Amino acid sequence: MSAIITLHIGTLSLPGLTAAEAARAARSFEAELTALLERHGLPPGTRPADLERIDLGTLPLALGTPEGMGRDLAQALMRRLGP
Repeated sequence: MSAIITLHIGTLSLPGLTAAEAARAARSFEAELTALLERHGLPPGTRPADLERIDLGTLPLALGTPEGMGRDLAQALMRRLGP
């Protein structure tokens, strides 16, 4: 049995990127997060209140493509949710 997860991202701030690059990063973030959730689901014990607001703060991102930045952000989010 799989659960349906609906995610709304209010703000994804990616300073230094053009609008087109930010859109590419956002698409990559969404795709990577979807893949991680489909593969692993939410970490055990995750409560709805844990998901209401998640601030990842400032993350060091490797220089690279907007797609790489999006993947890095999704992986950081999953680490933040983990035990």
